[in-house]
Amino acid sequence: MKNQSLNNAFPIVAAALGNKFGVKVKVGGSDAYTDGNTINLPAYNLEDPSYKDVAWGYLAHEAAHVRFTEFADFRKAATSPIRRSIVNILEDIRIEKLMQNTYPGTKRTTEKVVEYLVQTGGFQIIGQNKQIHPADVLSQFLLFRLRNDVLGQTALASYADTAESLLEDTFPVGAVTRLVALLSEVPEFQVTRDCVRLADRILRMIEEEQEKARQQQSKSNQSQQEESDDSSSQSQSGQSNNDQDDDLTNPSSGNSSQDNQSQGDDSQPDQDTDDSQSAQDQDASGQDDQNQSQGAGSQNDADTDDQDQDSQSGQSHVDSTGSGADDSQGQDSEHTLQALASVLSANEDDVPQDLFEAVQELLGSQSRNSYDADIYMPVAMDPNRNSSVGNDLMNKVLSDSGKIRASLQGLVQSSRYDRPLNKRSGNRIDGRKLSRLIQGDARVFERRSHKQAPNTAIHLLVDCSGSMNGIYSTDSNRRLIQLAIESAMALALALEGISGVNPAVTRFPFGDSDDVVPLLKHGQKVRPNASAFSAVTNGSTPLHAALWYAASSVIATREERKVIMVLTDGQPDDECAAKAVIKRCESSGIEIVGVGICFDTSHLFDQSICINNVSELRSELFRISRDLLAA
Repeated sequence: MKNQSLNNAFPIVAAALGNKFGVKVKVGGSDAYTDGNTINLPAYNLEDPSYKDVAWGYLAHEAAHVRFTEFADFRKAATSPIRRSIVNILEDIRIEKLMQNTYPGTKRTTEKVVEYLVQTGGFQIIGQNKQIHPADVLSQFLLFRLRNDVLGQTALASYADTAESLLEDTFPVGAVTRLVALLSEVPEFQVTRDCVRLADRILRMIEEEQEKARQQQSKSNQSQQEESDDSSSQSQSGQSNNDQDDDLTNPSSGNSSQDNQSQGDDSQPDQDTDDSQSAQDQDASGQDDQNQSQGAGSQNDADTDDQDQDSQSGQSHVDSTGSGADDSQGQDSEHTLQALASVLSANEDDVPQDLFEAVQELLGSQSRNSYDADIYMPVAMDPNRNSSVGNDLMNKVLSDSGKIRASLQGLVQSSRYDRPLNKRSGNRIDGRKLSRLIQGDARVFERRSHKQAPNTAIHLLVDCSGSMNGIYSTDSNRRLIQLAIESAMALALALEGISGVNPAVTRFPFGDSDDVVPLLKHGQKVRPNASAFSAVTNGSTPLHAALWYAASSVIATREERKVIMVLTDGQPDDECAAKAVIKRCESSGIEIVGVGICFDTSHLFDQSICINNVSELRSELFRISRDLLAA
């Protein structure tokens, strides 16, 4: 096993973060998940720094869910895949925003997760997929744009721009404009219900845009039908006009009579030569005028024909262009209608995977560490409180605790000073040594060196397994667990009054589990928490789990010296696991002292005592504490 410092050990830091966030954290197994009350993280050897970043980001995100999500409202909103997807995205943004306001450091923690997914290709580049579903377009726009704009995760800026461009290509302008306006409310959301309401408003907006597109398509179809009817009528009218023009221009009858008349004139005899010549000259002159007149008329007719042809061609062009625009508009309306309908009818495969579901899979895909895989960080369960029992116990131990506190206080104060030394120079003269001056000895100045305050965090683990329920005094019919709890409270009362000492008391186990019950946490006072000190026994002796919790608690304290005292009357459930945790604690500077009640703990702890006379338990605990503080 590697002697890795507990300051960097994954279970300890995870538990410390959980305590900081005010959530319960359990470490172990191979899956990452949360049940709404407790967050579970797999236990690994953190040699890969990127994995640690992902794990802490997941922990911060899920801690935000545990603290800020109303899970009843969240579950009720999952009535359809698209509604669930929108609510989930909005809720993730809301809780992470609130978490940033409460713990500003979590902003960078979650940013590292996003950056890691960007670098490793964890996000789908939506612009490259031509067959992307409209529901996927909408969901990814919400995901990228809100994370970039509201949470400040700038690593997603390019994804947000691509998603917005694709959104504009997929949905009508009105829908995009209204959607952006609705999203402006997100930064102010305070409860889960706000996200559900906005998701419903977005879906209603899509339904309204769908109805508009349906009406537009209906009008377009009606317009195309009317234009088709008009075109058919004009075609029939044009055919009738052509028939009439053919009748007017047919030369079969009129030209025949003119030809006959012309033949009749040619048969008359010629007149005088002069008259004939004059007539011919007049005819020639008239013919020239007529030819000029006919030429001009022919040119006008030709111009008129060209204008008619141009007019018909232009009319044909206009008809063709209008028909094309109507067809294009109709196709756009149909495409918009299909896109909007697809969003409302989307199934599970049409919406993207939740961001932190992908993180869960990533955490669960790592190989397990050889010595952390089977070690579970216990959950700190709330104690059952009884005010009357706590007050009786407080009154019982108060006098003894006061005497011991005075004794410990005097010991600590005296241990802070070394014996004074006499020097040849200084600021304070020792009057008792002035006689030395007659002998030429100038060492009459007193110099004292001050020691620092204890600056110690002491965590007392009390074994409350079933065996501690035994009777140790037949005269008083008192149980062992009662004496242990009384001794723990008295010691905590004595220690909390000493400057630089930070006590805590935890009993284990909780029921038949490996969980623990903190009776007094570091930084708390005994009197307000006296109701938690109840003499309850159950379960076996999961010492390894209790040590994990105690180690995480003292690691989180500011005191330089960290001590764990274990009070137990039996063999731990898993001796190998207990020794592994003890070794890791000792290698990181945590002192562990074993106090065995009629049980030798020297095979577990380097520092240990065995108390065979149970009535001496309280005095022995005080003696051990005195020795620790004086060391």
